[in-house]
Amino acid sequence: MEIVAILSTTVLPLDGLYCVRTVEGAERQEVISRLVGVPHYVGHPDTKMLLESLGAIPAPTKLFEGLGVGQAAICVPIKQGLSSRITDGFTVNQAISEMETLDVRVLVRIE
Repeated sequence: MEIVAILSTTVLPLDGLYCVRTVEGAERQEVISRLVGVPHYVGHPDTKMLLESLGAIPAPTKLFEGLGVGQAAICVPIKQGLSSRITDGFTVNQAISEMETLDVRVLVRIE
């Protein structure tokens, strides 16, 4: 699996068939260890800083153009129930200080 992007959530700008799954335990740690040098499209300041501390790099543009067949993106949304979305309708100024606050999902375009 070729990881080509890190996103704050699942983004599918191109039609196709995709597989998305949340990874946990040892697999989660293995995926996190592979973020070095991978471009991220994350704007949230704390999440961005956390990802960059793990070796991710800012993408050259803010526009994620999508995945090619066989390519993967790692999605790191705030875990369900931990954001202010449920009360405010959107997430504002959410402090993210550790990866445990985020889910880690692998999104792969399979066709």
